[in-house]
Amino acid sequence: MAKRPAPKTSSLAGTSSIAPPQAEAVPRARESTSGPTPQNPATTEGEAGQKRYPHKVSFYQDKADTDRLRGALLATQHHEGFRSMSKFIDAAVMAEVRRLEQAYNGGQPFPEVSAKGGQLGRPMGE
Repeated sequence: MAKRPAPKTSSLAGTSSIAPPQAEAVPRARESTSGPTPQNPATTEGEAGQKRYPHKVSFYQDKADTDRLRGALLATQHHEGFRSMSKFIDAAVMAEVRRLEQAYNGGQPFPEVSAKGGQLGRPMGE
């Protein structure tokens, strides 16, 4: 009886179709601009030409506020240059972060805290 050849392994072996591939940490600039720029694209090319996407953040908001946000974005995006709601929200949040740093930390960036480094779970009373 002939010996069976060893099975070939796929380059996708050990990967998951659900979990994103583990990528090395990409250092981000501490200051973000108020709008999208060529230096701040939605995706960047990694070492092997793979796209690296920004970190995703989710939050809760009243529906009326979300509808108002969409209206403001759609009415002004051709004037302000925001190509997506993500860019709009990022610019607004980072403007507030810079204001807080100026008011409470002498204009210096606050120490970075990872997602699991802060308070976990819902605040009591909510």
